[in-house]
Amino acid sequence: MKLWLFLFWASVFLIGYTYWVYYAILLLISHWQTRMRKNALGYTPSVSILVCAYNERKIIEEKIKNFLALDYPKQKIELIIGSDHSTDGTDAIVQRYAKKYPNIRLYSFPVREGKANGINKVAPHAQGEILIFSDANTLYHPDAVRKLVSHFIGPQVGGVCGELVLLPPDENPGGAGESLYWKYENRIKKLEGKIKTVFGATGGIYAIRKSLFKPLPPHQTNISDDFLIPMEVVAQGFDVVYEEKAKAWEYASKTMKDEFLRKVRIGAADLYALKRIYPLLHPRHGFVAFGLWSHKIIRWSVPVLMLLALIANGFLLSIPLYRWIFLLQLGFYFLAFWGWISDLMHWRLRMFSILYYFLVVHVGLMVGYWKYFTKTIRPTWTRLER
Repeated sequence: MKLWLFLFWASVFLIGYTYWVYYAILLLISHWQTRMRKNALGYTPSVSILVCAYNERKIIEEKIKNFLALDYPKQKIELIIGSDHSTDGTDAIVQRYAKKYPNIRLYSFPVREGKANGINKVAPHAQGEILIFSDANTLYHPDAVRKLVSHFIGPQVGGVCGELVLLPPDENPGGAGESLYWKYENRIKKLEGKIKTVFGATGGIYAIRKSLFKPLPPHQTNISDDFLIPMEVVAQGFDVVYEEKAKAWEYASKTMKDEFLRKVRIGAADLYALKRIYPLLHPRHGFVAFGLWSHKIIRWSVPVLMLLALIANGFLLSIPLYRWIFLLQLGFYFLAFWGWISDLMHWRLRMFSILYYFLVVHVGLMVGYWKYFTKTIRPTWTRLER
């Protein structure tokens, strides 16, 4: 009985800690300890925007036009697109623009090998002092690059994360949950950056000094570049800051199935990245270790903790209080089930959709962990419908 009580309350505490207590701690720390960062909008180092694309014919032209509209000196910025053996005409569209604009370049790979391998191949060709990593479906505000790189005037800054705004697609009622989650994540990143460093970036808009870039792991393994690359910068003794005014936007996953598959990939990728950055978990790294444990390690454990809380609660039903708690847990899953029904029927039931999204995210992560340990994850990504 004591064991189940301990497991239940430990699970509940850790879930509450990573989602709410950690956020409250960041608020308190940032109130008393905020680093003054140098930045200068007039600072314009040379910049290379790197995009890895696979069969993005529908959106790659819009991405290129968005690049051409950026408010940044044209002689100091370039767009490098690595096409991972695209077969839908993506290359032809990029080549058409590359012939007209010398600061647009295409590298087409004959074999599909995944994003990590694509980044490793195009990064050495970048001529900029600053590397900006982006996605084909991420569009930037005209002044996003200028605001992103303004922080690099500070010598301690090794990376900068911009703010991604997710737009819910009409087809996916659960997209409201994804957008709400990103707003929450952006607030946490803002607080972390004020104190010292953010723990992972937003895949569509983040930048690092080229001199700090380290090649990603071999292409046989799926990885989270937007987590691993910034943390490699931190491991070299530099900070990764957050710039909320450097805005980009993209649509949330078109369907909850797409979001589930994305989380499966992320779940496996995060565990692999952990193998590379685990030395940072040592207490000697101070706030870096504290943030990684609080924001990442415990958060990644939530799917297991949710299952453990349910199982432990089931062994405590002889105690009246825990019967009520068990009913509350079942109620959560029941409402999430109705979120699934509302998704199928395209009903606009916001609360149900948010609970459904929360559950889908964590089930997806759990499946990703399973694929990681059974070595059944692929290095290439499954392109989602835009």
